[in-house]
Amino acid sequence: MHKLSFIKASLFIGTLLISSFSSAQQLRYVTDQLEVTLRSGPSTSNSILSMLKSGDPVKIIEQDEETKYSLVETDTNKKGYVLTRFLDNEASGRVRFANLQVQADKLKETISSLKQERDELRNIRATDSKQINQLKTALTQSETELHELKIATNDTVLILQQNDSLKSRINELETDKQQLSEENARYKDSTAMDWFIRGASVALIAFLLGIIVTRIRWKKRDSWGSY
Repeated sequence: MHKLSFIKASLFIGTLLISSFSSAQQLRYVTDQLEVTLRSGPSTSNSILSMLKSGDPVKIIEQDEETKYSLVETDTNKKGYVLTRFLDNEASGRVRFANLQVQADKLKETISSLKQERDELRNIRATDSKQINQLKTALTQSETELHELKIATNDTVLILQQNDSLKSRINELETDKQQLSEENARYKDSTAMDWFIRGASVALIAFLLGIIVTRIRWKKRDSWGSY
């Protein structure tokens, strides 16, 4: 934006200079006399068409070296003859001063506009710098959070792996527990059967011993009776 405004200002100043140069090639100005006569012909014997004031621009149509008059055309499209010595390549000091004053005012406006744009650019630059710093800070925070997230993710993956391993171990232990429970149940059944068999065996032995003892007693009684 600043470069564009500088180019515009340069073009504006160049246009003024070119315009002034082109006008100098085409126009002549009445000298710093109070008034100059515009006549119908190239001599004082010709009638006066009008009076030209100092600084009035006229366009030269032709010049006569012998009569020292120039055929000119005013800005109101009136044609007539003026003594060539009363025509200058430049406008009068008063007109030039007025034109320069106008140009100076325009240049002041351009400079003021450029200063305003410069200040705006400085403010924008300051704002951009602040935003850039904020973005850098946010980027640093994001990188830190991303690093922490990666660490947390790695820990989470490790925990999940450990959890899966623990689940597998728990399943194995539950299977072992089920097997032990079944074996314990079978052992209890076997023990109960053993105790039942032992008890039955003891009872049977006791029964048999009772019978044997009884028969022995009967035999003794019989043997005592025979005496």
